[in-house]
Amino acid sequence: VLTVNRVEFAEEDFLVDKKGKSRREITYTFPDNDEQMVGFELSPLGKSMKIYGGYYTVKVKKKDLNDVKLSLATTTFAKEEFITKNIALLKSEILDSNDDIAKNLYLHIIDNGRTLKPKDVFTKSNKETLRVGDTAKSSDGRIFLHPNKNVGGSGGFARGMIESLKQDDVTHVLLMDDDVLVLPESVCRTYNLLRLQKDEYKGNFISGAMLYYENPRVQREDIGTIQADKNDCAYKPLKPELDLGVLANILEVERDFTIHKNAFAAWWYCCIPRTQIEKNGLPLPVFIRCDDSEYSLRVKPGFISMCGICVWHLGFVTKYNTAFDKYQQYRNWFIAQSTSHIIPEANLPNTIYTSMRIELMQFNYDAAELVIKSFEDYLKGPKYLMKLNGEDNNKANFKLNDKLLPLSEIENGTSFNPFDCFFDPPRHFHDRILTRLTWNGQRWTPKFLERHDIVPISFNDSIQAQKISMQTSLIAVNPFSQTGVIRRKDKARFRELMKRYKAAQKKYRLSGAKIADEWHAKKSELTSEEFWKDYLEI
Repeated sequence: VLTVNRVEFAEEDFLVDKKGKSRREITYTFPDNDEQMVGFELSPLGKSMKIYGGYYTVKVKKKDLNDVKLSLATTTFAKEEFITKNIALLKSEILDSNDDIAKNLYLHIIDNGRTLKPKDVFTKSNKETLRVGDTAKSSDGRIFLHPNKNVGGSGGFARGMIESLKQDDVTHVLLMDDDVLVLPESVCRTYNLLRLQKDEYKGNFISGAMLYYENPRVQREDIGTIQADKNDCAYKPLKPELDLGVLANILEVERDFTIHKNAFAAWWYCCIPRTQIEKNGLPLPVFIRCDDSEYSLRVKPGFISMCGICVWHLGFVTKYNTAFDKYQQYRNWFIAQSTSHIIPEANLPNTIYTSMRIELMQFNYDAAELVIKSFEDYLKGPKYLMKLNGEDNNKANFKLNDKLLPLSEIENGTSFNPFDCFFDPPRHFHDRILTRLTWNGQRWTPKFLERHDIVPISFNDSIQAQKISMQTSLIAVNPFSQTGVIRRKDKARFRELMKRYKAAQKKYRLSGAKIADEWHAKKSELTSEEFWKDYLEI
C-alpha cells in the first residue's frame, strides 16, 4: 500500500463562513506511482468532523477518451421483485442524472415470462398488452421492453444482443441476470472503464463479480473456469472465496492471477464489445447452463475484473435444481464440445457414467434418468435441438425433480439434526467392496446385510458413501428449507435405467464421431442472427 505524507488542514478552513456555509471540499492529488492500491484516511484534529461524501477522479484529455454507448440487456422470467427494483434504481441513479453516462446508456428488458407490462417498466404508458416479437419503449427512447418466447437464458440474451445491435451507435452489450441486486455504481464504473480502455484491451470482456446475496461481503467468483480431465468436468471459480470487508483480501482479489485456459465470464454481469458479437455470432440455443462458458471459450477474449463491478446473487447450494444441473449441464457440455471444440480434455462419457452411478447408488432414479436423457438427446444431433421446444422440454424434466416435503410431514423426518445430512462416517473396507460389486444392493442383495433404518443424506449430488451402504431407504434432506424426500431401493427401475444407459453408450461408441461432426457443421447456423430471429419468432 502506498504511504503518502501526512497532510494537515488548518481548523479555520472548516469554520462556518460569513454566509453560514460550513461545507468545504478538500482535494488531494496522489503522486505518480506503480503501487497496486492507493488510499487515504481522514482523522479529525478537532472535536468533530462530518463527511458528506467523496470520490476519486482522473483528468484525461477529451481526445483520449473512447466513444462508448452501452446497452444493458437483462433477461427475466417472473422475477418482478428483482427486475422492477433494478430498473427503478438504474433509472433514478443514472438515466435521470446529469452524468455523462445518462445519455449513453440503453436498457433492454427481455421478458421471457411475458408477465411484465409497460406500466411496470415505464413511468407513463398507454399500452397494456404486448405480443411475442413486439417492443415497447419509454418516451425518452432509453428503456425497451421485449416480450419473448420462454427460450431460457441463452434465448433471452440472444434477443438482447439482437435488439442492442439494431442500434447503430451501441458499442458494448452488458448482459445481466434478473435475480440479482445491482448497484448503479457498477454500471457507472463499467462505462468509465470502457471510456479509458487502451486499444490492446478493447476486445476483452468485463466480468462482473458475484457476491453472495445472503452474505454480502463475500465474493463467490469474478472469473470462472471449467476444470476438466478424463474423469471429471466441473465449474470452479478462478479465485478463492474472499471476505471483501478485509483490506488484505481486496489486495488479493485484485492481484494478477494466471488465467486458466478454460476461463469464462458468467452472464450474471458480463460486458461484451459489439465487435466480438459481430465477429463470433450469438449464443447457442441451449436454453440454460453452459451458454456463457461456451461463448467465452469460443471467443477467447481476455477478461477484465475490478472490485466494485459486481452483483449480489443467491448462492448456488440453495438453488440446486436437478433438471438444470444434470440434464441441461451435461447435454450442453456435449453440444459445446462438439460445436466449438472447447474443453477437449474432458471425457464427457466418463462424466456421465460417474454422475449416473452416484445417483443410482443413492436411489435417486429420477436424477439418474435426467443424466441418461442428457446423453440420449445429445446423440439425436443438431436437428433435434433446432426444432426443440425448450420450455416444454424443461417442464417435462422438472417432473423428475425431487418433490421435497416439510420434514415434519416425513417419517422420522424430525429425529435428527438436518445438517447431519452433509456428514459421513469413515468408510469401512467391506462396505466399500460390497457396495461397488452390488451397486448398493441393486444387482443382488445379501438379505442379512441389508440395513432398514432411514438415514439422512444431502439433497444435492454430493454422496455420503458410508452412510448409504446397503440401506434399503434413505431420506434426502435440504437443511436450508427444512424439507426432504424418502428414496427407496427399486431394482426394477435400476435395471430399466441401466438398459437405457447401455443403449446410449453403444450408440456413442458406434456413431459418436459422426454425430460430433454434425454438431460442428451446424455451429455457424445455430449462432446466426437469421436462425435466432426465426427461432424467436421476431
